[in-house]
Amino acid sequence: MSFESVMKKCALLISLAVSNIAFSVQRPNIVFIYADDWGFGDLGCHGHPHLKTPNLDRLAREGSDFHQFTVCNPVCSPSRTAIVTGQYPARHGVHQHFATHAENVARGMPDWLDPKAPLLPRTLHEAGYTTAHYGKWHLSGQDKTMNAPLPAEYGYDAAAVWVGPGRGVFEGTSLAKVPAKDGPIYQTTAATENALRFIREAKNKPFYLNLWLHETHHLVAASDEDKKEYPDTAEPQRTYYSAVTRADTQIGRVLALLDELQLAENTLVFFSSDNGPENSHTKPGEKFYHSVGTTGGLRGRKRSLYLGGVNVPFIVRWPGIVPAGRVDKTSVISGVDVMPTILAALELKAPTGYQSDGINVLAALQGQPFKREAPVFWEWRGPHSQEADWPTHSARDGDHILIHNADFTRVEFYNVLTDREQQHNIASQHPELVTALKAKLDAWRKTLPMSFAQSASRATAIKAPATPKKAPTVDRAAAFTRWDKNTDGILTLAEYTNGLAKKDDAPKRFQSFDKNSDGKLTREEFVMISR
Repeated sequence: MSFESVMKKCALLISLAVSNIAFSVQRPNIVFIYADDWGFGDLGCHGHPHLKTPNLDRLAREGSDFHQFTVCNPVCSPSRTAIVTGQYPARHGVHQHFATHAENVARGMPDWLDPKAPLLPRTLHEAGYTTAHYGKWHLSGQDKTMNAPLPAEYGYDAAAVWVGPGRGVFEGTSLAKVPAKDGPIYQTTAATENALRFIREAKNKPFYLNLWLHETHHLVAASDEDKKEYPDTAEPQRTYYSAVTRADTQIGRVLALLDELQLAENTLVFFSSDNGPENSHTKPGEKFYHSVGTTGGLRGRKRSLYLGGVNVPFIVRWPGIVPAGRVDKTSVISGVDVMPTILAALELKAPTGYQSDGINVLAALQGQPFKREAPVFWEWRGPHSQEADWPTHSARDGDHILIHNADFTRVEFYNVLTDREQQHNIASQHPELVTALKAKLDAWRKTLPMSFAQSASRATAIKAPATPKKAPTVDRAAAFTRWDKNTDGILTLAEYTNGLAKKDDAPKRFQSFDKNSDGKLTREEFVMISR
């Protein structure tokens, strides 16, 4: 090889090296940490008097804390759909959480988010990012017979999940042999172990990582070791606080690894929650007894269109770009803004033909003056079992929020900048503003597709779950009724065993349903419908 050829080759290698360095600087890593049922008030930096969240408090000190951020639905699956598509979940027929096929059909929903939808992970994957998802999925149901698309079909290079298909989060981790009853305690720890391995392996190229936590979804649980953080706290708060602090510790492990690998300066980190805190039960042993999260004074909780159901933590850190220690109490940001904002931050084009319902809020993240021009809309088609769950529709424009029921016989209107707790209904004082915002909400609703059940084009896009080739799926609700001989609404181990054709592993199978280890199965535990 001639001297001239050698020099040209060296120049090419140097050029490629410089190009790669520039790419890594211009295109930051993305870590999106999404909690579950974690209320706005469940942070030390949000004023909680007892909870210890040192790592999230650190993230807020090193980044910016946005108090006016709202998710697009007060429950899990639709909220998550908005994050990964940048579109309102109703556009994809996702109105409540994905459940059984029969329940999905009754709700006019598909069995999973269509993987052909415009997706943030696929867009980043096609732009050269290594992508991964660890933790909760719930973009499909948990029923294995549905044959739901794997995370790879959504653009992820690697994944390990719960409430979803494919590799389980415990597989291949040091926690693989954790008893099923202790799953809620260790799910986030297992997801974090996967995430840490991924970061180490992907450290030399840009990566996008979802770490979607278990906390503080039911069943809220804590080990004796976890509870040492709160020795003088009474139940049910002790278990709840311990679970929150355990999750905060796992987040701290991620932040520490970014520091160790010198990736923190070039990594955009988000922390948020899919909806407000779960409604509590008052009696020990009840399903939501330990679900005692706080909204920080906001009205409503999970399943409510009041701010307590949708106004959740949103902390962003990107050193040198997002101001450190800033608390933003005015910028109106929505879950649908995440995708267009990330694409803008990375200077990436959106998928061909893509139209987001969100806007680029990078200016707000950078601490610049920001005023949202586009309204934000909500639709709730779920149950109205709590008093605060009555609204079916809501819209926000500027500082004002309109809330109403299905037939517009109950209407409330708030200035949430001056009345963040939504205690003073000013609808009668501003009828012209109510009418104007109602018109915008109605116009938005007309742009939504028909329900999944009504639309022939959507019905052919996603196949119904295949019939299992093996034994038919057990109708657990019917089995519960047959086996509950004394009709007390509880299955004992003896009743459960008597109902089985094969009784050899009955105790082990019983234990897998008995999540709270009280030696009895409620109908809800046995049927195992995800919430």
